[in-house]
Amino acid sequence: MEKNFVKILSSFIIAILLSFSLALFASCQKNTATSQSEKNKNTTYYVDSQNGNDNNNGLSPETAWRSLAKAGEHMYQAGEKLLLKRGSVFYGSLKIQANGTASRPVIVDAYPDDTTRPLPLINARGHLAGVQITNSNYLKINHLEIVSNAGNPVVPEAKNQRYGVLAEASAGFHSSHIVLNALYVHQIFASAQVPAGGQNPTSNMGMGICFSSTTDGTFSDITIKNCRIAFTGHTGIKIKTDAQDTTLFTHHVNILNNRLNDIGGPGIQPGKCVDVLVSGNLVDHSGSMVDPRMHGRGSGIWPWRCTNVLIEHNTFMYAHGKMDSHGAHIDFGCRNVVIQYNMSISNGGGFVEILGNDHNCCYRYNISINDGWRVKGVDGAMQNGEILFISNYTGHNMPKKGPFNNYIYNNTIYVKKGIVSGFSLAPTTSGLLVANNIFYILGKTQTTIRNGENIPGAKMKNVLFINNLYRFRGTLPASLPVHDSLPLYGDPGFAFPGGLKATDYIPANAALIKNKGIPIEKLPGDSIGLTIGLTVKKDILGNPITGKPDMGAVEMK
Repeated sequence: MEKNFVKILSSFIIAILLSFSLALFASCQKNTATSQSEKNKNTTYYVDSQNGNDNNNGLSPETAWRSLAKAGEHMYQAGEKLLLKRGSVFYGSLKIQANGTASRPVIVDAYPDDTTRPLPLINARGHLAGVQITNSNYLKINHLEIVSNAGNPVVPEAKNQRYGVLAEASAGFHSSHIVLNALYVHQIFASAQVPAGGQNPTSNMGMGICFSSTTDGTFSDITIKNCRIAFTGHTGIKIKTDAQDTTLFTHHVNILNNRLNDIGGPGIQPGKCVDVLVSGNLVDHSGSMVDPRMHGRGSGIWPWRCTNVLIEHNTFMYAHGKMDSHGAHIDFGCRNVVIQYNMSISNGGGFVEILGNDHNCCYRYNISINDGWRVKGVDGAMQNGEILFISNYTGHNMPKKGPFNNYIYNNTIYVKKGIVSGFSLAPTTSGLLVANNIFYILGKTQTTIRNGENIPGAKMKNVLFINNLYRFRGTLPASLPVHDSLPLYGDPGFAFPGGLKATDYIPANAALIKNKGIPIEKLPGDSIGLTIGLTVKKDILGNPITGKPDMGAVEMK
């Protein structure tokens, strides 16, 4: 009996120990799961310039940090957020390094979600940049206001450079998937002027947004959207790299629905980029001089050494400057840049500008209104304005080349009386089609001769003006070295010629317009045409193109 009791007791003790062990194991498992959950938790940090304290942990609005310097000490990991309080004014620079992922990006934004309250304001006076991004991936920055108007430079670089947002990729780092959304960047001026080829002997190198990579750093998948940029010493939006190797150029850039006004230099300037979409933007007064520090020269947009660029549904207006300063111009060394469905309004330099060594680029279905009003020698202008400028310039003291196999078709061009419209064709041009355009030019025209661009003995090849509509006979200057082989003449019957809306250029004269265009085909010897195709399915207003194309940018219904 005693043995049975011992046996029962032993079994009881073993059962208790086993239960305890299981409970302990379950507890450990729970703690491990909790620890893993905490590790994966998307931590949010708060910054409040009025009520925050840098000794806080920053993990709630009540325990927010106070300064940008404190926020910049943290290396932001996947899923983390940094929120700046609306109505706060922060002095200094927000320095961000982010290591996000596709499913869990790092986000910088404003709080609370009350759009009636002012954006958080970063005043980066004296600093290199209001927001400085370094070697980051999967980062989204939204709803900030940034100013940086000169001041004593905090770092040496800030003396002659200034940025609202500066993103950098260096030391062999590939930086990707950065989104800048709904930022208001304005009053961006460096502390000192530098010689820069602008309107005055010196210019200010203040830029709104800049992505800059070194010879061994790269960018891809950049999006800049819904931003307002105003009053910059120089460029509004710039993409640049020091790399010469084309495999290190910036890939996949989207510049969408931004509003730029009073930009001292060019509005948008992508350099050494591949696969770029620029859509829905307004650039108003590039090359502005409303502040005497400004550069005073700049096109609305000019891609340089870029491949596969689509520029569509934008408005470029009132560009100013002694050279270039078109609504949209294609700088040298580009391939497959297509400019379509844009409004180009009163840009001093002109409408079409295609420079040397450009291949298979195009202007189509755009409306140009009173472009090319600049007069050489007036207000410091070094060049006349031009409706059509085809150049062989490939850089200072570089050989003159091309351009090659470019296409200009189905544009509507209106120029009022009092503006002398220039036409210029480089003698080395090899392959150019100008067709189905409406030239509603009421003033005088002239052939423009550019210094250094006429090569003795050089002759244009494959340059075709064919089937364009002219308001009056003699519109193309007699001295132009090519003439239209099938010209049409007459009044297209625009709804309101001289107006500033696309609908003002809906034609009514069906006998001159309807189905009078010719199909656009590849130039002789051109195996490419356009990478995205020469055939267009809709006009600038979105009307479908059925049958033969009509003349100009608007199809008649």
